[in-house]
Amino acid sequence: MNIKRNHIVVLVVLGSLAVVLTGLSMWFGGIRQQSTEKTQKLEVATDPNFPEVKGKLISGFPQFPVYPGATLVASAKTNRVNQPDTGYRAKWETKDAVIKVMRWYQDQLPKSGWKYEVPNDPTAAGEQVAQIKKSGFEGFVEAESEQKGAEIVVEVRITK
Repeated sequence: MNIKRNHIVVLVVLGSLAVVLTGLSMWFGGIRQQSTEKTQKLEVATDPNFPEVKGKLISGFPQFPVYPGATLVASAKTNRVNQPDTGYRAKWETKDAVIKVMRWYQDQLPKSGWKYEVPNDPTAAGEQVAQIKKSGFEGFVEAESEQKGAEIVVEVRITK
């Protein structure tokens, strides 16, 4: 009877240990998967807690000229959910070169009420950043060379 009792105790201990180890491995696996998903899904938000939408401009994004033929990748707020809006970011992709993109913005932004400060090196083919301002907003427009064209990022802060 003692041997049978010991056998049952050993089975209960091993079963409990198996349940605990399975639970721990699922828990750690879930944490790793969640953190990977958040990292992989972000396109333009600089923090996983900032609201981001893919393929359209997020609510509140100011009127801003879009480079012809550019495809909107994503846009985001620059604040956490349930906090007052502090600014916005958006990212587009185009097949055109950095210099062509920035010349277009230099021409078009003033027509839309934005002040555009020419980048330090307006002939740079790899990346250009221009400061921009409009009543209630200030920030930058950036074009960076990618394999098949350029990535355009606009970030503006609310100043009013």
